[in-house]
Amino acid sequence: MDQVLQNTDLTSPTPESCLVDSRRSFARIEIFHNHDNFGEVWKRLCIEASWKLILICLPLWLPVSLAYALSTDRDQAIYIEADWAEANATHKTVVYKGSVVIIQGSMRIEGETITLYYGEDRTLAKAEVEGRPAQFQQRPDGHAQKQHAKANRMEYFANRDLILLLGNAHSWQGKQRVSAEQIEFDTKNSRVKAHGRLTRKSRDHKPGQPSKSRVRIVVPTKEN
Repeated sequence: MDQVLQNTDLTSPTPESCLVDSRRSFARIEIFHNHDNFGEVWKRLCIEASWKLILICLPLWLPVSLAYALSTDRDQAIYIEADWAEANATHKTVVYKGSVVIIQGSMRIEGETITLYYGEDRTLAKAEVEGRPAQFQQRPDGHAQKQHAKANRMEYFANRDLILLLGNAHSWQGKQRVSAEQIEFDTKNSRVKAHGRLTRKSRDHKPGQPSKSRVRIVVPTKEN
């Protein structure tokens, strides 16, 4: 599976939409974030990816600026595994589908579909992760336990330093847990907001009983 794709000279014009479909195997993709030639994405994605390691060049987009993230993660290479990938130069998007896994250092993101949206300046504007559920984990600086999160959908807004967990959202580290319909991580200001879904049932809900429409926070007691 780890056969290395050699440098390939693609002399044909770059199409508006390029597709990689591994079908029988995973397309494994290694990304280095110190390359700003966004046009290379479209060329290199036009290669069949069965049992090959594909090197593509994308800006660093992943939410590793999180205040509690391991500081060395941002310097690591990014690896992506997916069954299918498509880049569209017209719409400036890259889509990965099929048990997508993204790894960078201690960080791991899993989802069924991951879509990257780029702006006119070729920098990432937005990333969407959808799954059953979409999952995220990363080890914070100075902590042995990893920070975990999962939701039906995750969205990352690069220009706002904002991560949204949407639909049945959960975040936990050790015994400390937060559950809500929506959780917002403001990575720039180190703030977390949790939102429940206001319904007639939630108004009548009694504390201590499970409810999917309410925000639930578990703060463990200090151990002596």
